[in-house]
Amino acid sequence: MKKAEEIGFAAFLVIVFALFVILGWGYAKRPRIVPLTLSIPGLALSVLNFGNSIVKAKRAGTDQKTKRAETSPGGPQAALSTENRKILVIWTWIIALAVGINFLGFMIALPIFLLAFIKFFAKRTWKLSTLIAASFTLAVYLVFYVGLKTTL
Repeated sequence: MKKAEEIGFAAFLVIVFALFVILGWGYAKRPRIVPLTLSIPGLALSVLNFGNSIVKAKRAGTDQKTKRAETSPGGPQAALSTENRKILVIWTWIIALAVGINFLGFMIALPIFLLAFIKFFAKRTWKLSTLIAASFTLAVYLVFYVGLKTTL
């Protein structure tokens, strides 16, 4: 994708998610939980992507030689590149989370998923994995069950 197209698409996503956030605030208190839960992280990620696209475009403009050195010589590509393999593994983790939520429920599947993901995919220690999984699960509980008085 060309640099200008990438920046333009990232800007479009920022606008779309900003509109979703604005429209989501117009709903009543209880029904707006779902639109805001989806649109606020989407807005944050699209803003990060937009900034990253701009930085990448500036860096590519000044480092053309580096970019050429990173490309592989013309030859047959592997069936799955390292990047595509990582994407496939992450999608597998996401599907495992969805299956876990379906069979165990959100508040049981979430800490199990986080613990396994951080330990085995991110390759962190058991202590750090447990600490992150427990603190994130507690934060989700406090935000949704205590703060918003809703169930997941």
